[in-house]
Amino acid sequence: MSKSSSVGNSPGAIAPFCGPAMQSRTRIIHDRRAAQSGTIASLEKEGEPLPRRASLVLTLYCAIHALMAGALAASLEHVAFESASQRLLSGTIIDGERIEGYLAKPDGAGPFPAVVGLHGCAGMHDTTRQRLADRLVGRGYVLLLVDSYATRRIVDACTSTAFATFLKRRPDAYGALLFLGSQTFVDSERVAVVGFSAGARVTLSVAEPNSFELFLPPSKLRFRAAAAFYPPCKDPWTSRPGIPTLIFIGALDNWTPASDCADKVASWGNDGPPIELIVYPGVYHGFYYPHLQPGQTMFDHWLEYDGEAADDATHRLHQFLDRHLK
Repeated sequence: MSKSSSVGNSPGAIAPFCGPAMQSRTRIIHDRRAAQSGTIASLEKEGEPLPRRASLVLTLYCAIHALMAGALAASLEHVAFESASQRLLSGTIIDGERIEGYLAKPDGAGPFPAVVGLHGCAGMHDTTRQRLADRLVGRGYVLLLVDSYATRRIVDACTSTAFATFLKRRPDAYGALLFLGSQTFVDSERVAVVGFSAGARVTLSVAEPNSFELFLPPSKLRFRAAAAFYPPCKDPWTSRPGIPTLIFIGALDNWTPASDCADKVASWGNDGPPIELIVYPGVYHGFYYPHLQPGQTMFDHWLEYDGEAADDATHRLHQFLDRHLK
């Protein structure tokens, strides 16, 4: 599968030409154009500034870009809600806990379709949080990013506490669904869940048929679709999702291997809602996170941002959500 970019005309695609390196980078572009027209001699001196008119035009352009970026940035509101109460097989009821999150919405009264976002084992970086908000709100979705760690004072749950934390986080996802269902600007019949890594594990769990029956909601709300970025697919007890599901993973991911997801999806078969697996060649775990450039080692695993894969996944995610929620 080839990687492709679907946001080449977005403000972020031209932002790298603005800022401290603006003139030197643009001079290279002018050099290339000059070479094509046979006039490179006037610009080939090292460090020669841009022509005054070109410099003024670019400066004005970058100023307009900065204003556009500010205008397009979605506002994230800090909110609090209760995770869903849980019914154990023994009949014991575990009350929900206070959970925090970040809410972003389009302008207007709605009701809008909505997305519940679930972070990875180390939380969610500010840049990823804002990226999701900007792109989903810009397409007309309400976004609630759940913070499962703040009130529990968890720094990360990437090693020995991973499974125990996973069990705590399932009620958080349903609590977020119930919270969104109580908002007048949300269409409670059109809510999806999107998770990353450990959050993707929760996503696949809450996508299972009848998983909502383990909780005590005041209504019959259900997620309508699920998207999972690099989930751990090796869990033998994970059932086939009962709702349309989209999975993204990198072929070089050595934390949540793509082969595990391929085997899992194959074992699920084709009987039921559509399940789609997207594997990106040459791509590592965490490819959607912009702050992972350059890449880095975390808990003995290599994580690295990949712009082409991230852009393609964003495009596919938007199509998927539009297909099932609009």
